[in-house]
Amino acid sequence: MDSCEKPQRVAVCIASYRRPERLLALLGALDAQVFEGERPGILLVVADNDAEGSARAVCEEAVQRLSLPLRYASEPRKGIPFARNAAVAAAGDAEWIAFIDDDEIPEPRWLATLLRVQSQTGADVVTGPVLPRFERKPMPWLVQGGFFAPSRHPTGAPMETAFTNNALVRGRILAELPELFDERFTYGVGEDTELFSRLAARGARIVWADDAVVHESVPPSRACTRWLLRRGFAVGTATTHIARRRRGALRAGVAALLHGVFCVAKGLAGAALSRRDTRAARVRWLQLAAFGAGRLAGVAGVC
Repeated sequence: MDSCEKPQRVAVCIASYRRPERLLALLGALDAQVFEGERPGILLVVADNDAEGSARAVCEEAVQRLSLPLRYASEPRKGIPFARNAAVAAAGDAEWIAFIDDDEIPEPRWLATLLRVQSQTGADVVTGPVLPRFERKPMPWLVQGGFFAPSRHPTGAPMETAFTNNALVRGRILAELPELFDERFTYGVGEDTELFSRLAARGARIVWADDAVVHESVPPSRACTRWLLRRGFAVGTATTHIARRRRGALRAGVAALLHGVFCVAKGLAGAALSRRDTRAARVRWLQLAAFGAGRLAGVAGVC
């Protein structure tokens, strides 16, 4: 991969679906990004994943206020992979692609920090922490269980993968791929892990930037047991699908069957025997069972 160089053009890609107020707040926060020296050329790209085009009016309003150029792209096919691919396509020949979600707000030096760590390390991908911001005070068991606790690592630490809720990627290595985000990931989980893992397998270097912080809004609909179990299931299906792409359907399928059965049995047994444990512990067991069920579903092609 290339050595360090000063970035000239950065496209910040946002996949959006029916979050007009949050999208407007995100665009404002991106426009207010702070840089120590000269600001690089930045293009904001919004891929509207709503067939009714709910983000169009937001973008038309925002472009009147922003100092940065904004490009709107419509992707009516519902699904995060479709929207992410549309955003990258709309970014054109940008040297760097930054990813952030429409329910997040970056800290003022977010992009500058990603670019600085890239320059210092020569990495092809730089990723950072996503801190939860609960819309309503969470139940104590959610905090105790650490269900939304962010990953933290030393800046510059090598990573095996990254996530599109906070990442900077060399544009050329995306352009070299025969396929970007796998559009079979219908649950909206895992398409980014799969892509970045594929890039790593091709020799891309991924590093961590611990000061490149974004804050993610967590609504009450997510801060609950039901969402956590659905998330566990989705992670399970994604894990199986990624393994099938890496190691082949037969080998990965057998491993997923064995692992899935083990996780379901262990999770259900643990939940049944944990009557005296905290709610956080019980949900952890149930989440393991849901993950195992997702692993099994992944064998059947669910992803």
